[in-house]
Amino acid sequence: MRKIVYVFLFLSQWSFSQTAILDTNSILIGDQIKLNISLELEENESYNWPKFTDTVFNKVEILKRGKIIETKTETTKIFSQQLTITSFDSGSYYIPPFVFNENKKTNGLLLNVNTILITDSSGMADISLPIKGTEEDFTEEELAEMRKEKWNIFFIIIAALLLCTLVYYIIKKYKKDGVLLTPKKIIAAHITALNKLQNLNKQKLWQKGELKEYYSEISTIIREYTELRFGFNALELPTSDILLKLTQIKIEKETIQNIETILKRSDNIKYAKGFSIEEENKQTMDLSVDFIKKTKIENHGFSK
Repeated sequence: MRKIVYVFLFLSQWSFSQTAILDTNSILIGDQIKLNISLELEENESYNWPKFTDTVFNKVEILKRGKIIETKTETTKIFSQQLTITSFDSGSYYIPPFVFNENKKTNGLLLNVNTILITDSSGMADISLPIKGTEEDFTEEELAEMRKEKWNIFFIIIAALLLCTLVYYIIKKYKKDGVLLTPKKIIAAHITALNKLQNLNKQKLWQKGELKEYYSEISTIIREYTELRFGFNALELPTSDILLKLTQIKIEKETIQNIETILKRSDNIKYAKGFSIEEENKQTMDLSVDFIKKTKIENHGFSK
């Protein structure tokens, strides 16, 4: 999310850190309007302020040049100047961008200068008609610059839409029922297995005569742990294949003997309906805990 905010701030700064704004873009011949120019720069950023002559461009004349005002903030400095302009010829006049450095320039402006004013039925004069405004009124350079400005605006709009879409997608992905979902906690495989053995021990299944259930649970816990720890499908393999794979991995012989005792004893109780004495039941639990502790890896786990 932070990266998205940075992108948005970049677009905002790129688009609005330098501006040229007219009071209005449609006037009558001889009317005076203000052209406000501003520029925001980093503390050590170089720039060239435009040197205005009597005309801004073509037939748009400067009547008054205000002082260049400098305002400083903690990290930037802002320059601004106000020009009073007019035109005594009707037509549509394109004011090119003001270039301050290679990275910063304003948008171009279009000023319509009219000769007549139409009044509505109430007598209020509020609709001006430009006399010129077709492509024939502009040079090729002016038209090219105008097209460039239109494309710049188009790309800014597209970038803003993409940004909004990206923000919406992220919020939708990580939000459910009004609450942001937190990443799943990863618990080490050995911790999960030891907790399951502890819970099984508390159930006292074999003490209640539920011997088959007791050994079935132990077998499942050991097989799940082995599968997660060593990366092979221990839940689906017979005991002999599990022992073979552990041998190939070069697990200590004593450890393999312990898991062999656990699994074969469990198979015997589950499938052959065998019996075991109290001491063997306790030993199976102890061997299971010992096997897990001797083969554990602290950073190996799965999502809870």
